[in-house]
Amino acid sequence: MIVSVSLGALPLRAEDRPSPVLSLADALRAAAERSQASVAATLDVASAREATNRARAAYWPAVSVSGGWFGRDHEIVAVFDTPSGVLAAETTQKNFFVGDISATQLLWDGGRRSAALKASTSGEEAVEIRGRADVVAAQLDTLSSYLRVLVLKAQHKVVEQRVTNLEGHLREAKDLYEQGLVARNDLLGTEVRLRNVRDQIGQIENGAAIAAAALNRLMGRDPAETVLLPDSLPAPPPLPEPVPDLRRRLAERSPVLGALRARQESERRVADLRHREDLPSLFAKASHGYQQNQYLAYPQSNVLFLGLNWSIYDGGARNAGRRQADLAVEKTEHEIDDVRRGLEIEVERTGRDYEQSLRETVTARSNSAAAEENLRIVEDQYRAGLARTTDVLDAEAILAESRFAVANQHYTAYLRQGALLGAAGVDLVPFFGAATASRE
Repeated sequence: MIVSVSLGALPLRAEDRPSPVLSLADALRAAAERSQASVAATLDVASAREATNRARAAYWPAVSVSGGWFGRDHEIVAVFDTPSGVLAAETTQKNFFVGDISATQLLWDGGRRSAALKASTSGEEAVEIRGRADVVAAQLDTLSSYLRVLVLKAQHKVVEQRVTNLEGHLREAKDLYEQGLVARNDLLGTEVRLRNVRDQIGQIENGAAIAAAALNRLMGRDPAETVLLPDSLPAPPPLPEPVPDLRRRLAERSPVLGALRARQESERRVADLRHREDLPSLFAKASHGYQQNQYLAYPQSNVLFLGLNWSIYDGGARNAGRRQADLAVEKTEHEIDDVRRGLEIEVERTGRDYEQSLRETVTARSNSAAAEENLRIVEDQYRAGLARTTDVLDAEAILAESRFAVANQHYTAYLRQGALLGAAGVDLVPFFGAATASRE
């Protein structure tokens, strides 16, 4: 008696549960959240935020406490000449303690505090946007590794089909050889080809293992962790906008340009700060002091001090700093123009490459269908004695190449589409996520 057990009725241990299939959108999301680029971006933003907090601290008073003990070889004695003679009076003990606590508040510095805070805030924004650009680059690397695994899986399937075809042809050749209709070299040539094709399976499996490990690393996971990918992907989803529209809206969506603009704003704030360095600073200091001294009537004292600090001349250092800051702003402005033009060209190039990949995919599918029909015809001719075994092997190799081309062009279209959208500043996760959901 055969007993059938449904696995769904049995509780599975965690290690026995199948791993969920990793979708393309999930892989890109993992890269955005856990990749090294994402971690570095988060830490850079946190560091920039602390720099802003440091600039903001200038608005608060600085409080300091000091104290110490003096040990002298003798007391301090004041000597006075009087009409009745010399008068000596001790003013300080030989050994004594002193202490002081003070609070200093900057009252006005010509706007340098506010300029420094604005520069730091702009720098923080620049770091955040630059981090997003680095994450997009990591996502494109993840997309490439993800598609690499799928290409190798498709190639593995093609090689398995080749093995099946060659094994079938070998059986036919043996049958015809036993009937005396073909020579023994038909068997030998087919066996050599079959062994070479079988060796390709190991090569593809090794490449897939390395590609999967690289994919795990890019997603911030253990490279040895098992990753389960779908067998294939459907046709690439349509672009959210025509390529001319993507190029036109590039300036407002590109994280690279956004980071440069934020950096330029920070440099403008720094230049404003440099232009204010000629102005004086006004500050107030309140302190409470104590000196251990038996000769003082008031050992404790409270002091309020209003002061001004103004550097009148510094040999031209401030003027050079101002000029240097202005040049940095001008340099970034030229860089923004150049990067914008470069991105426009990149969007145009990747857009053309993507359209070419779609056309080549259609051509590859047509070629594959034609090669499949060609192999069938040559096999029929071989059985009828009208073709040689080399003709069959050549037709089978052409079919395999055409099937490889179908897989390569299909996933090349995905890769070029991702490069196009990444350069245009389109968020890849919702785009590929919505495309996958619409096909389920």
